[in-house]
Order: sequence, then C-alpha cells, then structure tokens
Amino acid sequence: MAPVRLAQHRARDSQVNAMQPDAKTTLERRQDQFENFYNELMPSLVYFLKRLGIEPAHEVLNHASAFKEPIAAALQNLVAEDDADRIWLISRVGYFIGEYFAQKFSGHWFVNDVEGSKFFARYVVGRFTAPVRSNAMIDPFDAAQAYVDSPVPRRLDKVLNEIEHDLSPSQ
Repeated sequence: MAPVRLAQHRARDSQVNAMQPDAKTTLERRQDQFENFYNELMPSLVYFLKRLGIEPAHEVLNHASAFKEPIAAALQNLVAEDDADRIWLISRVGYFIGEYFAQKFSGHWFVNDVEGSKFFARYVVGRFTAPVRSNAMIDPFDAAQAYVDSPVPRRLDKVLNEIEHDLSPSQ
C-alpha cells in the first residue's frame, strides 16, 4: 500500500468540512476567539519547548527554524499516553509548524474565511510575502495531527519538507 500524503488527508478533510452545516457558526466563533487563540499560541509554544528541555525556548518566537532539529529529536519517539495528551501534543506541534512557516515565508496566522476552501473556518498560516504559490496557506494543525498520529520514529523534517513543497510556486 502506498503511503498517504498530507495533501490526501487535507483533501478528505475539505470534503468533510463542505458537508458541515454549522461551518459559518464555526467561522464566526473562531474569528471572535482569534485574539485569544493568538495570545495563547506564543506562550504555549515557549512552554512546550521548555517542557521538552529545549532552551533558550523564547528564541523560537524569532528563530523557529533553529529549533527544527531539537524538536524533531525530542518528538521522534514520543507517544501520547491518552487522547488528552494526543490533543495537547497536536496543538503544540501545530503551533510550531505554523510559526515555522509564518517566519520562513513572512506569513500570518488568521482564520480562513474563503468559502469552499479546504481550510474554511480553520486557524491557518498564509498571506505570505515571500515567494510561494499564489494564495497559499497551510493548516498547521492538520499537519501536526498527521505527524503525531504517525508511527514512531517520526520524521518532522519530512512533514516540513512536504509542506514547503506544497507551498512552492511551481505547484
């Protein structure tokens, strides 16, 4: 059986989102909560790195790429004990993935309000100023879920490289 790529997971999720009648309600709720989400993101990411024993953790806020290897090493064999731990881990890995690409391609966090988009009503990173595919955006939590749910040992670099390939202007 061929491996399933993140893009395939995202395509399936977009079909599910298109069927949800409360997508508009979700959009409005997430837009209303965006400031709280964003204000929680940065300290949660720093705390996550500290919990992994990675210092100086606060530097991730300006130099996320420097933390790719230490985070990858810390997480490659980490297994969530239960669903609550899994959700916690997915959110923290998602924060890192999003911030990594926001910094790398000069992008921004926002709630996607483009109806019909596979990422409609989700917290995403996009509006990049560096050269990427036109109107490109990523759902870092989708990528984080695929990563966390993959068998150990995991390869964070593969996930990041695949996203970068998907953002490429030639795609």
